[in-house]
Amino acid sequence: MFDRSIPVIGFHTLVDSHEGIEALIRLMEEALIPKGVNTLIAEMRYEFRCFPEYSSGKVTYEDASRLADVCEKHGVRLIPLLPSLGHQSASPAGTPLPLLEKHPEFIENPNVSKDATWPEIYHHSWCASNDGIYEYFFPMMDEIAEATRCEVFHVGLDEVFDIGMCPRCKDKSPAELFARTVKILHDHLAEKGLEMMMWGDRLLDSISMGYQMWEGDRFGMHPALHMKDMVTRDIMICDWHYDLHSAGYPSVETFIKEGFFVMPSVFHVADNAEHFWTHALEAHYLTKRYNWPGRCGGIVFTNWTCLTNEYVDNMLKALRGEEAGDDLDAMVGKVIVRLEARARKFKQWN
Repeated sequence: MFDRSIPVIGFHTLVDSHEGIEALIRLMEEALIPKGVNTLIAEMRYEFRCFPEYSSGKVTYEDASRLADVCEKHGVRLIPLLPSLGHQSASPAGTPLPLLEKHPEFIENPNVSKDATWPEIYHHSWCASNDGIYEYFFPMMDEIAEATRCEVFHVGLDEVFDIGMCPRCKDKSPAELFARTVKILHDHLAEKGLEMMMWGDRLLDSISMGYQMWEGDRFGMHPALHMKDMVTRDIMICDWHYDLHSAGYPSVETFIKEGFFVMPSVFHVADNAEHFWTHALEAHYLTKRYNWPGRCGGIVFTNWTCLTNEYVDNMLKALRGEEAGDDLDAMVGKVIVRLEARARKFKQWN
């Protein structure tokens, strides 16, 4: 199982092709592993064997297995990510991913056109009351887990906006719908001997915590945090915040006090990332002082662009301290450089 005594220095990225996998391997071996990264969260746009017609990209079983081989060689923990419940859209946002496009009965809010964009829709969600979705989703999860030989599976669950809207769901509590989904996914993974990781934003009350509706919930899901029989404390939480919150990040302490293993997750603005991580280190100290039941488990650097060789070339420049400009790839690299020393120091404190 996942060794939680080893603090996480993690890297999350999107990858959608064989070429992207090779670029990711190069990035890991040339820069990220030497800088201490020990955990890789790979959000793969995958070409499924079990349901080829529902594929969202060109990463094959063989590609995922090769990535697993490289991670095993270097002692890096590989965690695959497959978005669940939310983020069920392609581009434009009104276009469902192939599974929902071919099975519109699973769409929570079908009354939008395929060319719809924000603010008419953010992303599609699946209906949290229609368990027929799992006839397809579970084999898809299982195939990726088998290919990557993982111990932990990341199920996404972030930025869910459409819930409690369809005829099946409209009279139900959004919190109960969300918690029920968490439990269904968790229990399936547990049956396979796997642990579960998820983004934490839907468990946060955006109003009381001062977060916007992407970082926290505005649609009634956040009380699921206290439904401990369904949102169990063995789940690992990635608590992402990319904006600067001058008053702090109360979610970190909240998750720790609730008993979770939580990993603050940062993105592309170095000042914001440093501010968030500094607050997380305070929470780590307070946890030890007051014996809070959970813990700050480390840091995750996130990247939200599918990797290409060109993208990785520029990120490597930034990681080496060379002039790389202010493109997103360089900004992600600069964040890692800025926080590398503090992340390594955190490992020594544990």
